[in-house]
Amino acid sequence: MRELTVKPPSRPAGRRELARRAEALRRYRADERVQSIAAAGELAYLRSQLRSAARLTARLAATRDVEEMARLVVDELHETFAFYLAAVQRLDGEGTLHLLAARGQLAEVMTEFLLVEQSVEDGVNGRVARSGVTALVHDTREDPDYISRDPHTDPRSELSVAIVVDGAVWGVLNIEAVEAAALDEADAVLVEAIAASFGSAVHRAGLIADIEQAFTTTLAVVTSTVEAKDDYTACHGSDVAGLAERVALRMGLGAKEAREVHYAAMLHDVGKIAVPSEILCKQGPLTEDEWVVMRSHTVVGAELVERIDAFAHLAPAIRSSHERVDGNGYPDGLTGDQIPLAARIIAACDTYDAIVTDRPYRAARTPLQAREELMRVTDSQLDRQVVAVVLEELAGE
Repeated sequence: MRELTVKPPSRPAGRRELARRAEALRRYRADERVQSIAAAGELAYLRSQLRSAARLTARLAATRDVEEMARLVVDELHETFAFYLAAVQRLDGEGTLHLLAARGQLAEVMTEFLLVEQSVEDGVNGRVARSGVTALVHDTREDPDYISRDPHTDPRSELSVAIVVDGAVWGVLNIEAVEAAALDEADAVLVEAIAASFGSAVHRAGLIADIEQAFTTTLAVVTSTVEAKDDYTACHGSDVAGLAERVALRMGLGAKEAREVHYAAMLHDVGKIAVPSEILCKQGPLTEDEWVVMRSHTVVGAELVERIDAFAHLAPAIRSSHERVDGNGYPDGLTGDQIPLAARIIAACDTYDAIVTDRPYRAARTPLQAREELMRVTDSQLDRQVVAVVLEELAGE
């Protein structure tokens, strides 16, 4: 009989952990879904693999959040194949693999007993993280790198695949099964395909983040032209943008749409570059002629961003950011839902921030006074639904 070379656990399993592992194994073997999948024919299993890979590719492409990607992967593998463990580990710069997401009976034990980190020097996953080479282990008792917690309840099969991002190992996708030889080359092909899709999605998310950063930097350059004339306007735009994005998310807009509201809010006063400094910085009330010049900034701002391809789609929200729901705003006298939702959100956030900020012609008022003012101008100047959400967001600060 072959001598076992199982690596001892770095921290021995205690009595409670051993009991939980035995319970997890019993529950897994009694699970009707596990039994049903095991009883399915090879062709049915292959079809499930193909459908699973296709579903995951589409779902991963729809998100930019890495933790959500990891959850999608382990959820799909668990729900479709009922593996004892499906896990994604992320490799950090210190040579440690961190559990990012996991599903299955064994996953519950791992999280309960904080078995969520391992050195890249240890275990089958560590070996794969170091080498980038897939490990298909038919019997964990015969693998010299396998870290045993309890020989009586340890998984007997393991499949570990490197997740590669931009040419470097980013982490590991790990599958474990109860019985020996339960995982085969077909499983390896599936998990390798999923790991490749995951790695591509992570890389794409990073590229998009870089582009977005460049976009934001460009916005900052554009708005800095206003800052040179009016410090208030520059700071005000940034504050309004942050609040507007949070309100947009709270109103149910998607992350991309909410980010567009953020950008439009950053730029909503950029047209003030065309307003003379003596009007922008005037200490007292403006004359009617001065108001005509001041109000022109929304049109100027919209025209400016229309000339920049990356910003052009923001122009309607910028043009309408000073419209009023009763039709008494400018420049077009739009009413109610004629005003783009992004502009209605910006208007409410703009009004609040203006009230709580020192202006050349008056001192800042308190947040309570600003909330009262928002309620006072609801249904005349501001959209009632938007104001309600703004107040909810402010209440949480």
